[in-house]
Amino acid sequence: MSEAKQIPVEDFLARRKVNPKSIVIDVRDDDKWEEGHIPGAIHIPKTKVAEEIAEKVPDKNAEIFTHCGGGTSGPKAAALLNEMGYKNTKAIQGGFRSYKASGEKIVKK
Repeated sequence: MSEAKQIPVEDFLARRKVNPKSIVIDVRDDDKWEEGHIPGAIHIPKTKVAEEIAEKVPDKNAEIFTHCGGGTSGPKAAALLNEMGYKNTKAIQGGFRSYKASGEKIVKK
């Protein structure tokens, strides 16, 4: 599997301001998702990314950011998407933990 580009949370937040239509994919398990997630994120558990991505994000040119809890599964998901032909996919370094530490808004179920 190829390496995915990772970006610091600050760069992610800046990109979201420039392109609010960018897509955030949260690959954490259901219980972690329900505890809190990035506003507007799409939840696709890491084991289902390959089978669900085409339906949820048909545009292979969309700007996509993936993340997990701490920074392992998010980059793997981004690499998988790259291999599947998605051209603008990056992982958030440090995952949800770094996003939460930034003090930005979190949505809870």
